[in-house]
Amino acid sequence: MAGQPASVTVLDAPRLRFVAEQDLTPADHAAISALLISAFPQYWDIFGAASWYGGRPDHRLWLEEPDGAAVAHLDFERRVIGVGNQEVLVAGVGEVATHPAWQGQGLGRRLMGELGRVLTTDTPVSFGYLGCREAVVGFYERVGWHRVRQTIRDIDPATGQWTMSEAPTLIRPAMAPLAAWPREGVVDLRGMWW
Repeated sequence: MAGQPASVTVLDAPRLRFVAEQDLTPADHAAISALLISAFPQYWDIFGAASWYGGRPDHRLWLEEPDGAAVAHLDFERRVIGVGNQEVLVAGVGEVATHPAWQGQGLGRRLMGELGRVLTTDTPVSFGYLGCREAVVGFYERVGWHRVRQTIRDIDPATGQWTMSEAPTLIRPAMAPLAAWPREGVVDLRGMWW
């Protein structure tokens, strides 16, 4: 009929959740593991056993459908690390994933925006910290992360041995400005990577 607005179907946007690790339910862990297996099928054995790998997170941030299915996720652990001869409080970020069926819809960007808020208000740290594959560095740089080129010392969760690497490493200013990151010396994670 003339003059009537067209009918529009509005789909429910995924709901954002921010939860401390100790408050996760078994259903939360199962939903996150299912997402991680979908996003990283080559690691089905790891994520079938636990909803994280490496350093255990202390907080989770994810988007879920009304039925509870996780569609995008990241976790982090707050830790004081060594950078050269300084100590820096970081949120080590891991398990960043978007379900393949939801990729390309801005969910990763939405999570990263929310992470920026969380790291300055809810769980303040000086910097966000993450290691990643070279293929995804560009995404992180587009959403506010900055690459640093320093040697990393950490414990490999597969072997329990200390390792040194030059893997892609990115930081995100939170309570401290980018210029405050120590640019000299080894980054010692003082434990497992995330």
